[in-house]
Amino acid sequence: MHWLDRFKVFRYHRKQTHRWKGNKAKSLGWTSEESQLCRFEVIARSADFEKKSVLDLGCGYGELFELLDSIYRIRSYTGVDQHTDFLNKAKQNYTEQRCEFLSGDMSKMNLEPHDMVIASGSLNYISRDTDYLTNMITRMFGLANQTVIFNLLNSSQYPSRNTLMSYHPDGVYRFCKTLCDDVSLIEGYAEGDFTIVMNKSV
Repeated sequence: MHWLDRFKVFRYHRKQTHRWKGNKAKSLGWTSEESQLCRFEVIARSADFEKKSVLDLGCGYGELFELLDSIYRIRSYTGVDQHTDFLNKAKQNYTEQRCEFLSGDMSKMNLEPHDMVIASGSLNYISRDTDYLTNMITRMFGLANQTVIFNLLNSSQYPSRNTLMSYHPDGVYRFCKTLCDDVSLIEGYAEGDFTIVMNKSV
């Protein structure tokens, strides 16, 4: 992502953090903790995470680890974010040896392949690169040994505005089908949101 776009995202979250002191979900840009958890639960139900390594791109406070590990015994969790304040709190909250938190630009930094690659909310930011989303999906697919899961804002219900970009589910689904035969589109769990699941052949 272009550094100016990254700075805009950083500034957005800094403003949210100051505005909603103590409310982690709203600091991350979710409308509520329930909204965040709803999307996490869809991810958790979308695949078998048992004994899998997980790469969470745009991990925020790392709370997806807590949910996944309450359901499955995941082998390892690596969270990536550019916001060091989020990462510092994540490192304080999740001190297990299975957890690692990395700071940087998830679109460019060197990352090791993982079984499961996740992006919840982190692909919704506006980029001056018109191919940013397709490039990120391709990158995630390359980093995944087994499964890619990500959610996006639905343009038919949530028009792009300010910092956030929305997309048409069918268009994203069709692109994912050019990379992978086994693609699922999940809708109906939250207004203005959809989830894509891509399973690699083994």
